[in-house]
Amino acid sequence: MPDNVVLIGFSGSGKSSVGRLLASRLGWPFVDTDELLVNRFGRPIGHVFRDHGEAAFRAAEGEVVAAVCAGSRQVISLGGGAPVDPESRAKIGDQNLVIRLDASPGTIFRRLTASPGAEERPMLAGEDPFGRIKALLQARVGAYAIADLAIDTEQRTVEEVVDTIVRTLETKAFLKSR
Repeated sequence: MPDNVVLIGFSGSGKSSVGRLLASRLGWPFVDTDELLVNRFGRPIGHVFRDHGEAAFRAAEGEVVAAVCAGSRQVISLGGGAPVDPESRAKIGDQNLVIRLDASPGTIFRRLTASPGAEERPMLAGEDPFGRIKALLQARVGAYAIADLAIDTEQRTVEEVVDTIVRTLETKAFLKSR
């Protein structure tokens, strides 16, 4: 059995929504590293990027990823850029089932701009956020390749994605010792 189920993917791919429901179904705690970082800094991530810079945010994110991945029997939702760091990527993949949630750039853009707090998302800051999403998706292909399973969330409900994950866990006998 994996120590944790770790959800990776781009912002807006559904990690938080899927993670909350999956944790409930498994009876495990849900951990969202972005929420932990907001609590740590006492401000939204967009403010951290603006006030402290991306490097400070990524350093703190690496510490949080290492801490949560050291736990067990959790569903963990990681920030979209967390797997880019090689040290974080090693911790993410160590004894954890890593599931990548995918969506097209257009769907991601629509989801991000429609979500509460959209104006606070660093992804949407500046000119051409759609172009930035496309470029970052391409740049992260290698980092996201650590996933044991990829699920396209484009035409699926949160419940359908969770059903797919639970079936995969059952098929692979990950849940036999629950």
